[in-house]
Amino acid sequence: MIAPAEPRILAEVGGLAVTEQGPLIVVVDRGTGPLATVAFVLGVLALVPGGFGAVTLALSATNGAAVPWWVALIFLLVGIAFAGAAFAVVSRIRGAKTKPLSGYRPAAIFDRAQRVFVDADGVVVAPLDHVRFERRTQLTSSSPMLVAVTPGGAFTLKRGNPFNGGLGNLEDVLTAAVFGGAR
Repeated sequence: MIAPAEPRILAEVGGLAVTEQGPLIVVVDRGTGPLATVAFVLGVLALVPGGFGAVTLALSATNGAAVPWWVALIFLLVGIAFAGAAFAVVSRIRGAKTKPLSGYRPAAIFDRAQRVFVDADGVVVAPLDHVRFERRTQLTSSSPMLVAVTPGGAFTLKRGNPFNGGLGNLEDVLTAAVFGGAR
């Protein structure tokens, strides 16, 4: 038995992949948004005490620091520990990007043959003729989110995150892939 081929990736931004598999346009979220935020915070936490520790340790070696060398060394070691944690999180993000898309649950499926929008559970949400894609403001973030607007309401496809690439042009890619052009 031959395994089904991996879908063709049309666009991938911020861990969200828009793929084409025959008549299906499948939207897959790799879930790297929160990890990207954690990596950024850990990077800042590595830079601040690590940088302070490195500078004060260098100054204490020349007797120019008011901070004892052992305190500077502790700050440097704390910075190195945070840098190691940031590296581990970035490695996990890279691992998520190398995992095949078939290993992820789709966020949405747009069936061009049946002309329907289907959610991840296989439930028909709306006919494609009544679907449009928009960016909307998130209440808790300055980044926009990508939604599929239907007569029954808005279906969130991806919450934008400035630490992993935002949304890019996914709205235009989805519109072109699902409808064959601008709408």
